[in-house]
Amino acid sequence: MGSVGPVFTQVAIMMLLIAVGFVMTRLGMLTEKGSAEITTLLLRIVTPCLIVNALLGIDEPPSLGTLLMAMGAPAAALFIAIGISLLFFKKDPPERKKVLRFSVVFSNAGFMGLPLVQGIVGDRGVALGSFFVVTFNLICWTYGYTMMSGDKPNLKAALLNPGVIGLVIGLPICFLRLRLPGVITQPIALLAGLNTPLAMLVIGSYVARADLKAFVRDAGVYKAVLLRMLAAPGIFLLFLIALRPERDLFLANLIQAAAPVAANCVLFAVEYGRDSRLASGTVAFSTLAAVVTIPLFAVVGSLTCQALGIV
Repeated sequence: MGSVGPVFTQVAIMMLLIAVGFVMTRLGMLTEKGSAEITTLLLRIVTPCLIVNALLGIDEPPSLGTLLMAMGAPAAALFIAIGISLLFFKKDPPERKKVLRFSVVFSNAGFMGLPLVQGIVGDRGVALGSFFVVTFNLICWTYGYTMMSGDKPNLKAALLNPGVIGLVIGLPICFLRLRLPGVITQPIALLAGLNTPLAMLVIGSYVARADLKAFVRDAGVYKAVLLRMLAAPGIFLLFLIALRPERDLFLANLIQAAAPVAANCVLFAVEYGRDSRLASGTVAFSTLAAVVTIPLFAVVGSLTCQALGIV
């Protein structure tokens, strides 16, 4: 049980940061424009720096088997979620059906998942979890993009995303064990350090602006959130138990799979004329639910690793 306490502590810290963002938004200190600009900074600058910094901090590069698991496990998590989503919402109108299924499939694996992984698992967890972000983007901009837009997959966006860029820069440095000068590594580390606090503030701001009352009676929102936050990560947990990767990869991927609905759900819904208010509801409700479900899965995952002797 010794490793359970830090899990609760880290999640509690992040929830307090979310609360700060919530209060700042309600007081008018953090505007919608400000949140959007912070999000751009996080996605385009901070996320690649976070991944590179994590890879710089690894003393021993992961084995080939671990790398294969790091690439394969996230794909399994997303395909499990796709399978679950296709079983539900068959009678909903197309605009709702697409949003609800997208909500079930795609978690906030990078924007909220990586900060949680960083706090709970550490740099090695971030390095291994970065493959989840890459896989997420590949499937989001192919399957997810096609589902929401009706167009052909956007391969350029799938390949040229912050997760891929971070890995392309960081992996050679890690495996070649290059020692970069401090004038380079320190700015990268400082930018990486912005990830968790800024991401949590933006999430708090987003929750503060969401019209939660509009979705209290929408059964579809509850169903999508339950499937995203409990069913999909629960089945994925069984997959991880069968796969038995190393502990850092086990916990990193489980936390990312248990993250709330991806913010891309709202972005895609607005861009392609789907039900954007419904998308906002699933993102907001799932983020609130994460206060309970993410600590649950983090603790269950930690105890499972202990019970199975996974190190």
